[in-house]
Amino acid sequence: MPAIGHFILHSHVLPQVTAGNYTLRTAQGGLPFPVGTETTHVRVSAPRYVMPTDQILSTFPPANAEGAFSDRLPQIVLKRRTLPWERNPAGGPEVSAQPWLALVLVAEGEASLSTPTPVSGVVTEGLTLPDTNDQDVAQGLYLSVTASVVKKIFPCADDLSMLTHVREVDISDTELMGADDDGWVAVVLANRLPVMEQTDGTPVPVRYMACLVNVEGQLAALPKPGLAVADFAFSRAQDWRPLMQLQLPGGPDDLVMPRAALPAGIQVPGAPRMSRADRAARAAAPVVSNAAFHALDGSRPLGQQAAAAPWAQATHQVTMAARDPAAMTRVREVMANGFRPPIEFYAREKVLKFPVLAHWTFTSTEGATFETLMQSLDTGLLGTLRPEPDAVAGDTAPAPRRAPPEVVATGHLGLDHQSRRGDALRAWYRGPCVPFATDRGAASGKTTLPLAHAADQLRSVVPDGREDLGLAAAFELGRLLALSQLSVVSSLQRFRAEQFGVGRVRSLLDQALPFDLPELLATVGQRRIDLGRFVALTMVKTMADNTEPMLGPQRPLADPGRPLAMSTAELDQRVANGLGLDLGALNKRSAMLGVTGALQASPVVLAPPLKAGADLPSLRAGLMSELQRTLTQVIKPPPPRMVATLATNADALDQLMAGAVDDSTED
Repeated sequence: MPAIGHFILHSHVLPQVTAGNYTLRTAQGGLPFPVGTETTHVRVSAPRYVMPTDQILSTFPPANAEGAFSDRLPQIVLKRRTLPWERNPAGGPEVSAQPWLALVLVAEGEASLSTPTPVSGVVTEGLTLPDTNDQDVAQGLYLSVTASVVKKIFPCADDLSMLTHVREVDISDTELMGADDDGWVAVVLANRLPVMEQTDGTPVPVRYMACLVNVEGQLAALPKPGLAVADFAFSRAQDWRPLMQLQLPGGPDDLVMPRAALPAGIQVPGAPRMSRADRAARAAAPVVSNAAFHALDGSRPLGQQAAAAPWAQATHQVTMAARDPAAMTRVREVMANGFRPPIEFYAREKVLKFPVLAHWTFTSTEGATFETLMQSLDTGLLGTLRPEPDAVAGDTAPAPRRAPPEVVATGHLGLDHQSRRGDALRAWYRGPCVPFATDRGAASGKTTLPLAHAADQLRSVVPDGREDLGLAAAFELGRLLALSQLSVVSSLQRFRAEQFGVGRVRSLLDQALPFDLPELLATVGQRRIDLGRFVALTMVKTMADNTEPMLGPQRPLADPGRPLAMSTAELDQRVANGLGLDLGALNKRSAMLGVTGALQASPVVLAPPLKAGADLPSLRAGLMSELQRTLTQVIKPPPPRMVATLATNADALDQLMAGAVDDSTED
């Protein structure tokens, strides 16, 4: 386990099997009799077209961010460590060390992001992925790029393994672990730096989209390895931005019909050549330029003004979209604005499609990075004053001088604080930048701080009687930053729903079970208590200790039955009839010879020998008829007089037989 502040990198963590459908056949031999083969069908599930939000731990740069990101490769962090290797990009069920995921970075105008499309159409034309029934969703997105763009900006097949790794951190290291639960995360890197564009020596911001794509079955389409270069300058692989001004009067049909041609003045790479007649007809058609391009989904006519037209900045667009009731879908649609030109309708070269599992946009601008901000930090502000403004000529009253800040050696700053009750107080605050190295948890002798659930738990009173609100403010800032992520909010909602169901079941069990349930978070020997197993084992033990009230009285293995209500003479006659004896003659002989001598002197009636022809079937039919009659008599409910007689000594089985329905006449 790495120490806090450190992490261990692993090239990969391979799963035991890849995703797909499997058939397990179990056979057993070495027995004196044959045993049939058992067949079991198993499905190993994994994302294929959409990445669940609960599997995305973080992204860099953040979604919809604006800043200087040109010094770091974009990345996406996944919670499940084996996720990038749970499919074989070359096809087949074999586990491969080559990942099937790639993070592609495209600038605005280089590629096109589709609208939701059935998953059968999110791959390149003519390509069929293995096991088409393996679909995690019904609709997905795809990235449309030309072959030239793929060769220029996509990673090589050999680079996929170097752009994906697994990171192991200490579960107590909240800074490196984030919201992960076991300290193992998978990281997928892009192969392109988000630099700015240079126009006449002036840097121009560039809007990028990072797409986590599925390269399954399309490794051959990726570029071949090339020679390394020492430096490079930004240039778009292709510029399809002129299509963003396209708005045809005929609606979406003009784009997909073979006769579609670009209006005069719009030139894009790979545009089909127009004849002179087509060019003249298109020039005469009314074309509205400088209009935002709309998604070709038929949701509204192309002549309608775009909903995003009044918004100038991408940050403001997403902020406004977040107020929509369907904020998650709306934000994704707004971020996709500018990345939906109809490339496949106008490109002369081959257009490739890659399924997109996750995507986000950001803008690379000229600005200070965290490193440059820290290097240029004016440490003189800690305990010193800025220069006072000069007095303006003509002012009669001198400008009020600002009181010096209250700073102590620990880096804490005294600030005015208003409590929830409205009291004006003075409190201490310290930000993350301190004038000396700090040792976390050194005061308590532990390596980790206690877990807090609210900011008020981190408020402390220092020896001078004031409150230290530094940790409480940091907790609240972190909580607000976490809640700004849609994936965190959706995970909290699912957790709340699941815990409500668990609490409801627990309350019902508390009322039904005769014993106390353990705490849900209790641990025994570093193992969590399985509530279902605990209830099952406790119920079995309770029933074993209280068999009489819970299972009923125990019945004897051999029930002698009820006494027969008949006289001795009637009983002797029935026994004699059953043995085929004459009771009168037997009594006369017993008077002279005794009972034993009379029985020895009585002839025994023997059955005639059975014939293999008709005797056996008739005997079998007679036995079955007698057995059926006997069973009918047994199952038939006893008369009310007998029920009244046995009511005092009847057990549970007697009551069940007494209430049985007579179904002897249904056949």
